[in-house]
Amino acid sequence: MIQNLLKLVFGALLACGITGTMLPARQEQDVYSEEESSYGTRFFEQLRAIFGKFRDSDLQRVFDGAHPIQCSELVGRKGEWRPVAFFNEDRKLGDWCRESLQQVKSDLVVYTFKGTCSGDQGAVDVATEFPTTESLDAFYQRSIKLEDVDITVNDPVKASLNPKTMAYTFDLPYLFQTEQRGTLRTYSFNAPNRNSSYAPEVTSHWECKLVSSEDVTFRFLICRTATIPRGPAARNTKYEPYFGASAFFILSDGMEAQTKVRVLGTASSEEPTETSTPANTPGRPSLIRKGKPNPPDK
Repeated sequence: MIQNLLKLVFGALLACGITGTMLPARQEQDVYSEEESSYGTRFFEQLRAIFGKFRDSDLQRVFDGAHPIQCSELVGRKGEWRPVAFFNEDRKLGDWCRESLQQVKSDLVVYTFKGTCSGDQGAVDVATEFPTTESLDAFYQRSIKLEDVDITVNDPVKASLNPKTMAYTFDLPYLFQTEQRGTLRTYSFNAPNRNSSYAPEVTSHWECKLVSSEDVTFRFLICRTATIPRGPAARNTKYEPYFGASAFFILSDGMEAQTKVRVLGTASSEEPTETSTPANTPGRPSLIRKGKPNPPDK
């Protein structure tokens, strides 16, 4: 029972990542210009190379072989990271890759890492923003402007380095139930509307590491994610991961490393300089939800 439940849970998040925040092509050009972005031609060349390499790879092995990211690299240059590619470990469930500046910059999903680093492995906060489905639909129908799209701004959660996996790890309990068929439910980070409440029975578990290659000069995170039960659901159900239960997002801040980044645990090299600043993006109205997504009886 729980395996079928979580399979549909994950499917909802996958669909959200593919289609949930894409803007019409003509209007994309009205909002963003190449001069406003750090995402240049070489960025997409490297992203396509990563996507092509990972598409047929064992992603668990790729993740295990990725490097830990320094805290200063995670929070540097505003610390705003956006989804640029997606893979399910079961490729039949989907994968996608951003192909243009407009696609990246028009995605309203943002992961922001903030904090003061206490060394290379310091804990930081990660805040998340997701648009509501109802307002996105209104925008697609041209009944509202982009700046009127409701954005759910979630409270920050703590991200810390797991010494076993050497990945920055955090849980996002900001899921919304979007559908129920019998005992099966689907969930998404996108709230159906501005009055929707968080689902208390599930959370999304994230582990992020740095994609490292001689051919990669831009900063890419590979994040392994899984939707898992929480609260009473976690206590009353034995969770056994199955093939297809994990997904992998590639996040990027669009910035090219200024100097060689040292790998944790090796000899020091020069720290990255903060000489570049990311592009300014249009201001968006935020919708801060009252209350906390705490599970009952916690």
